[in-house]
Amino acid sequence: MIDRHLSPAARTAGKMTKISARHVVVVMTGVGSYQIPMLRSMREVFSRHGISLIAHTTDPFAPGIPVSLQRLLREGMADGVVMTNCLVGDEEDELVEMLAALGVPSAFIGLRVSGATSVYGDNLVGMRELMAHLLDDRGVRRPVLLRGIRHQPDTVQREVVFREELARRGVPVDEGLVVDGEYQHDVSFAAVRDLLARRQDLDAVVAMNDMSALGALEALADGGLRVPEDVLVTGFDDDPAASLTWPGLTSVDQGLAEQGAAAATGLVAQLAGRPPSGEVVVPTRLVVRGSTAAGENEEACRVDSALEMAREAHGRIIARDAVLGISRAMIRCRTVDQVVEAFTSRLNRLGLLRCFLVAYAGPDPAGGTGAPRHQRARLLLDHREGRAWPLTADTFSSSELLPAELRGELDRGLLVMQPLSVVDRELGYMLFEQHLGSVEITDVLRIDLSRTLDSALGTQELADHAATLERLVIRRTRELEAEVVTRRRAERELQRANGELQRMLMHDSLTRIANRVAFARHLERQWRALADRGGELAVVMVDVDLFKAYNDHNGHVVGDEALRAVASCLERAVRAPEDLACRYGGEEFAVVLPDSDVTEALAVADRFRDLLAEASIPHGASPVASVVTASIGVAVTVATPEGDPSSVVEAADAALYRAKASGRNQVFVAAREDRPRRITLPDASGGPGGGKVRIGDLPAGTKPSSRTDP
Repeated sequence: MIDRHLSPAARTAGKMTKISARHVVVVMTGVGSYQIPMLRSMREVFSRHGISLIAHTTDPFAPGIPVSLQRLLREGMADGVVMTNCLVGDEEDELVEMLAALGVPSAFIGLRVSGATSVYGDNLVGMRELMAHLLDDRGVRRPVLLRGIRHQPDTVQREVVFREELARRGVPVDEGLVVDGEYQHDVSFAAVRDLLARRQDLDAVVAMNDMSALGALEALADGGLRVPEDVLVTGFDDDPAASLTWPGLTSVDQGLAEQGAAAATGLVAQLAGRPPSGEVVVPTRLVVRGSTAAGENEEACRVDSALEMAREAHGRIIARDAVLGISRAMIRCRTVDQVVEAFTSRLNRLGLLRCFLVAYAGPDPAGGTGAPRHQRARLLLDHREGRAWPLTADTFSSSELLPAELRGELDRGLLVMQPLSVVDRELGYMLFEQHLGSVEITDVLRIDLSRTLDSALGTQELADHAATLERLVIRRTRELEAEVVTRRRAERELQRANGELQRMLMHDSLTRIANRVAFARHLERQWRALADRGGELAVVMVDVDLFKAYNDHNGHVVGDEALRAVASCLERAVRAPEDLACRYGGEEFAVVLPDSDVTEALAVADRFRDLLAEASIPHGASPVASVVTASIGVAVTVATPEGDPSSVVEAADAALYRAKASGRNQVFVAAREDRPRRITLPDASGGPGGGKVRIGDLPAGTKPSSRTDP
């Protein structure tokens, strides 16, 4: 633990004859399997005293103390605070100092703060018992140390004990077997996998938490090593997942529920006028499972464990399906209303009992001068009792969290406050109550919802801004002709906004690549650039084979997904900076290839066909192949000042028509005017169903009779 200090004023703050507090804020990284036992026990303690909980989650990747948390503390919404070790060292110090300066009664979990109620699990005893089990009971001599987050106090303590216990038995620490897992499954998996590629003379993996240990188990299995026969594995924290793996994971139970109850009890005492409890050490307990020793009752417990694993997996599958559904729905959202509708439709499946979505609407004109400044906010969603309730258009101060008519919701139960942010800018926040199961959804809210809401708000703000600027220009032009400088400034801003809108008009909203307008402008610009030196320019036209039949067979939603996949393949097929892949219209695409000859254009076509074949999009209605294929037309010409760039497009289009008329899933190259003879190249594999590349004459005036498949 790292010692921190609380001022005398803060130690005596909150003295009263009876408890009059209404809200306690718990600061955590999220609401998952690690935090839920603490929250359950804290809720039980506080509810007996009529105190409600707000669990404020933080973003580990965003620097500094969240602005929303600072507002809660500075505006008096928190009558008391329970702080866990959820921030980096400097930010933890800053938050402790802020609590001291504000005189907010506080209790700390996992932090040692002088003069305060500080609760923590006995890491030293738990780690010593774990090392004794490995070194003495199991004879381990070459253990891997899988570190956690290096600055984190628990990691520091556990590593110290690891080294001390090895030294006490005369076993040297092999620094080549010390790797970083950062408390994360994927990072630990990669670290152990890379270690096994270098050496395999290890007999145990000592992970700093259970998620890291589970990553190590997976890496060992991939490396062909058995647990516990070849290598022993241990974790820490006794996460529910530790007992739901096979073999069961040996771990250390930190007494998380007991820690939460002790912190809540200490804070209640402070709110009642009693002094802080000081340091409260919660005993830990070694839990031995099959990852270090096959227990005598392992076989007898196999069925019960399997049933429990199945139940847990079923719950996680349901939640993961809901989370995936949110992500998919968010992809199609363009407005704030669409975001709210997509999210609301899946709230019940996420286990949310209450949910309030709030977006910032600008500074509060009545706000104080202290940082951070108040912001006006508006409610985007009020979801209670299984349904969404009507909203008012009124805004309110974000320091009050909810509009006046809903403020009573803060006084009952437990609400999680999840800031919604992108990079270092907060967009708003969510307040929600969920079933305290083991599925964590805060990351989904922080990442998917924040990103999509930011895009929707940005689009709306841009349109509003452009409209506002246009009105400003008109008004200034009529009323303030003399203020030329002001007018020009507003016009420049309007041009910038219109430029951004024009950029959006060049983007195909369905496939997320350039559209036909962008194609035409890029072709014209490149033609002019090449004309002065007689450079070559190639155009590739692509048409998805029998796409109408695909839509009729699979539906338009699946058809849209297929078009996005085709667009992605085409965009990845181009390489040069000036090459541009576009959606030409419907199921037709086009590529502009400046400074490219036939060989280079065919290379792009070949890469596209290979990528499309790899995508293997099923096409049950196609007589050409079992998967989606494409017909391709290629044309190359020399740009001249007097020439027309549309001619090369027409030639490529005609070649495309020949490819479709000749059986589809083929590449046709339009003959150059200076090379009139027909050349047929050998068949080349172009994906499923075979394919051909042909170079030949196209009779004058040859054009497709229709842009859609017959």
